[in-house]
Amino acid sequence: MNDYRVLDFGCVVIVYLLAFVCSSIDVYERPIPGVRIRLNSTTVVWALDPSIDHQKLAEEVPMWLALILVITIPVGANLIVNFVLPTFCQVRVIAHDTRDFLLSLFQSIALAQFVTQFTKNIIGRFRPSFYDMCDWKFEVVWDGVANLCTDEAGEKEGRRSFPSGHASSAWAGMLTLTLYQLGRSRLNCSNFDNSVLRRGRKTLMMALCCLPLLLAVWICVTRSIDNWHHYSDILAGSVIGAAAAIVSFNYNYGSIFSWEFAGLPIETIHEQLKQTQKVTDG
Repeated sequence: MNDYRVLDFGCVVIVYLLAFVCSSIDVYERPIPGVRIRLNSTTVVWALDPSIDHQKLAEEVPMWLALILVITIPVGANLIVNFVLPTFCQVRVIAHDTRDFLLSLFQSIALAQFVTQFTKNIIGRFRPSFYDMCDWKFEVVWDGVANLCTDEAGEKEGRRSFPSGHASSAWAGMLTLTLYQLGRSRLNCSNFDNSVLRRGRKTLMMALCCLPLLLAVWICVTRSIDNWHHYSDILAGSVIGAAAAIVSFNYNYGSIFSWEFAGLPIETIHEQLKQTQKVTDG
């Protein structure tokens, strides 16, 4: 069981289940905001808050599609690196790599979703299209107090804006892949070379390693375009996802700044250190 890190994968499943439980709890229902307009000393009227009065648009990237992208692309990249490239070029064959990469990927997404779902429901921030989402009674004159929503499910979803789950998942998956590629290529720890061609090649490779982050950025941008999130929701989700990726990757892999250990799973590093110790003692 230790060879497959069954307990680690089991803990990931538990975290996913906890995230699902958090998404099912009651959303904090803060008072519906409005704009108070004083007409004279005795008369006040209420207008809808323009920041949450945008039109609800169809999601360009639904959550199911976002999860497919942030899982299949990193997994596919890892399989290509480990099982396709070695037959065509000189690529390091590393023990436990696919197993520990999958664990890092699923850990990062699970952690990001757990924090995101927990935070969404305890904050209860309104989405930019809240009024449209909850099917607000626009024909009724609002007194600034009454809840004129007619769609209960839409109202609940409209109160789950902060932070963005798409952003946290996208950054958790894509940054994990980026860190993995930087570690595999050992770009961050290679010796400095004054050769223009070598430095240009290194810069190009670094850009290619960071290419997955463009997908994360694109997914984030669509959440604002579709009027499902405020910019601060997206920023917070991105930070959560990035933090989850950094923690999970460093839990399973050596530092990307170490020439000796970059791109190596922790277990492989320990095995190498034991072999070195045996040789030294012998």
